[in-house]
Amino acid sequence: MTNSYIKYLQSMNNASSANDNAIAESQITNSYYDHIRIERELGTYLIDTIKEKPSVILLTGHAGDGKTGLLHQILRTFNVIRPQDNLKIKDICFIEELSSSLLYVKDMSELSLLQQVAYLKEGFEVKAQGGSAIIISNTGPLIEAFKEYEKTRSNDADLDAIEMEILEMMDNNNGEAEFVGQHEVVLINLARIDNTGLVPMLFEKILQPDLWSPCQTCGAAGSCPIYNNYNTIQRNKESVTTFIEAFYRWLYETEKRLTIRQILAHLTYSVTGNLDCETLSTKRVEENLYNYHFANLFFGFIGTKSSSDALKIKAIREIQSLRIDEKDLPHNYNIFVRNDFSKLKKEVRHLTEKFWINEMRFYNRNSSNLHSDEKPYLLRKAMRRMQVLFGEYSIEEQDMLLAKVFVPVFPKYLKMTEEPLKKRELRILEQMIIRALNIILVGNTEGLKAEGVLYLPLKRNDGGAQNVQLLLGKVETNEISIVQEKVDSKFDKGISFYQIELNFSKIKGSFPLSLLLLDYFDNVARGSVSTKLNPSLTHGVDKMKAKIYKSYKFNDKNEEIKILVQTLQGPLLLNMELEEDSLYVE
Repeated sequence: MTNSYIKYLQSMNNASSANDNAIAESQITNSYYDHIRIERELGTYLIDTIKEKPSVILLTGHAGDGKTGLLHQILRTFNVIRPQDNLKIKDICFIEELSSSLLYVKDMSELSLLQQVAYLKEGFEVKAQGGSAIIISNTGPLIEAFKEYEKTRSNDADLDAIEMEILEMMDNNNGEAEFVGQHEVVLINLARIDNTGLVPMLFEKILQPDLWSPCQTCGAAGSCPIYNNYNTIQRNKESVTTFIEAFYRWLYETEKRLTIRQILAHLTYSVTGNLDCETLSTKRVEENLYNYHFANLFFGFIGTKSSSDALKIKAIREIQSLRIDEKDLPHNYNIFVRNDFSKLKKEVRHLTEKFWINEMRFYNRNSSNLHSDEKPYLLRKAMRRMQVLFGEYSIEEQDMLLAKVFVPVFPKYLKMTEEPLKKRELRILEQMIIRALNIILVGNTEGLKAEGVLYLPLKRNDGGAQNVQLLLGKVETNEISIVQEKVDSKFDKGISFYQIELNFSKIKGSFPLSLLLLDYFDNVARGSVSTKLNPSLTHGVDKMKAKIYKSYKFNDKNEEIKILVQTLQGPLLLNMELEEDSLYVE
């Protein structure tokens, strides 16, 4: 027996040729789409925008960000299309609720420049008549269409200004009506919206019991890896979702954000493995259950072997690049040395233990091959994958796992963004950042911490240690503070998060502390010899240093020269004053 819903899930990823629903249009017209779709708060926000006043709404972003689904949601809400209706390239609908027209363009990127300009013009004409327009376009075509449209209206149009205005709106992404040239538009850049919060809802939709009920009566239910994955996840949904959401959050914070389509491709492949239930062998039941287990598929493995098909999925390429299954995890010793599997969830414990014992039987008799053969190494990797997703962890142990799997500061960062920190926690964070800044600016921090001063010396660009440095300024450490700023989500009502910021009393504005920047400071503070910075982060750090030096440099009218000397007893601060032919040192 075949559950047609499973076929639908398998068609939503690009790990095989049967990916009919990997594009938005095919998903929308499928009967299962209505079961798994999510009513996005952003759609509600845009509906309210149209109700408030006639608007031209421009939706841009990456392929797979949900632009078409968002348009479909808005049109369904206004009752101008039915749930499974396909969208036209361009159409004008009449909204009875508002007694006005709504023009939509499904994707301007698929049209010629001439058509793009014509539809953009038509959108503004509809607005002028009291209606609204929703136009979907990739960034490049949108900018070119706007510039071409302005050229048809005026020979003196400032095309560079038009482009900059659109790019600035995309960057700010505040959802407010603003002017591009002479036209007021609402521009939403979906590529700047965090999709991580949608993951629990997407997973919940995929795992709806009603959609899986046909599997219960299937004669192969007990031997089917797909149905086994469904049951195992259902019984451990909270813990599994915790790690999955953390992984996608990591990608977002490290500038490797996934689109909704990429997330769906990863999740659906991880559950189904794109298996054909009808042809799956029933003679090797337990081997199949383990090889195609969610814990392996999520990482792109079938048993101990990496799947070349799975690597077509971006999330799997990213998780393999992290080499999580090669790291020192909390339960390694229990499993590898004691053969104790009690720290795994009960739903996977027996299956995992039996697989491990069967595969390791030869090496228990021939221990000399244990470290020379590749197979034991691959088996240990497989055990780590099971630990990550189906380990039995307390809250503290889960934080320890995330710290080992990603970076030490990651669980702390998650906590900082989700809840207000206590004063002591903020103080500890301040001390870590001050220590890091001391190392970055001075080089040697021995003895500096007790003085409560952040020195600002003239430092060599090559980062080499200097025992004698010309001092340009200093910052009292009590002028440095860490604050948590509560931010309400613009597009998700009732949802808020905390932004961590670094403040200096003499510097206007603050410095947002991203995960990458916090990790950099943490590495420096712990004495890391080498830290990796991407170009944008390097620019941010250099900009911060420049502002600190500018705001805290010594008064130029002071004729004293201050020298910072590193000694075995700690830093020595010398004041030098040159007067005629005499040099005074204090």
